[in-house]
Amino acid sequence: MKLEKVVTKPRKGLWFLIFFAGLVVAGLMATSYNVEIVQHVNIDNIPWTKIVLGALGFITIIGSMFLFFMRLLREMRVSQIQADFLDRISHELRTPLATISLVSDLLRDPTTNPDETAKLWVSHGIELDRLKSDVELLLQAGHLRESKLRVNAEPVQLEKWIVSKWDDFQMLLGSNAVFKKTGTLSGGWVNIDLTLFELIFRNLLDNARKFSIDRPIVEVKFEVYQEGFLFRKAHWRIEVVDQGLGFQPEREDFLFKRFSRIPLSRTELKPTSVPGTGLGLYLSASASRAMGITLQGQSLGEGKGAQFILEGSFV
Repeated sequence: MKLEKVVTKPRKGLWFLIFFAGLVVAGLMATSYNVEIVQHVNIDNIPWTKIVLGALGFITIIGSMFLFFMRLLREMRVSQIQADFLDRISHELRTPLATISLVSDLLRDPTTNPDETAKLWVSHGIELDRLKSDVELLLQAGHLRESKLRVNAEPVQLEKWIVSKWDDFQMLLGSNAVFKKTGTLSGGWVNIDLTLFELIFRNLLDNARKFSIDRPIVEVKFEVYQEGFLFRKAHWRIEVVDQGLGFQPEREDFLFKRFSRIPLSRTELKPTSVPGTGLGLYLSASASRAMGITLQGQSLGEGKGAQFILEGSFV
């Protein structure tokens, strides 16, 4: 099983030190033993066969120890990934469940007035959608391990569809979020799977919400450009730009790995707790590849926000 890097991983430096110290000691003992044999035996009677076989046996034992040691570290990492994932998903599911439970109690309270009831129903819907999204992530991750994602593509006016879902996306970011769009796709048609694309778009917005500073500030940029040398073809680009925590540019390779969480080095930017399973961007990248769309993430550095870019061709 391929293991992706995770933020929290076992402290294996001490284990490596102990292992290599043992190798050095064993090597010195074997060398001194062979030297002692050579010194006390006549040059014509040196048992080269025994020395060579002993050296090969020593190398075999060391090799076996090394393989066992690497296997042990592998199991430690698997155990750490499992523990970290269970901790994240339990926190991720517990929060909306607790909110839904509280809202349900308030809705059953006869003293709640109509205005409060309307607001509670909105909150109930938001948390229910969030819970549904988390469960969908887990189900998609399970399907992805078993087989490739199934794509049911259809022609869609992508900009028109995003605008139709704008209020839902605003609720996902929160009522205090600044959410705007610029540019246009000129009514172009795109061949995509709307279910997978919504999963991608919601994950990008949810990341902007989780890693925001004070409140989410998100801009969605639409752009049409031409690409090709002899036969130029129109392509579309959608950029989701936030002003959140960002990340170090050299960490871009870790964005779309399974269970990956990029650590922040600046203490003043570290949030006390950022919920998440580490699966959202991984599944988004997988869904993008399945639909023939490119997805990339960029940041100018910590505290400077992040930019996620979706690109593809028109029908």
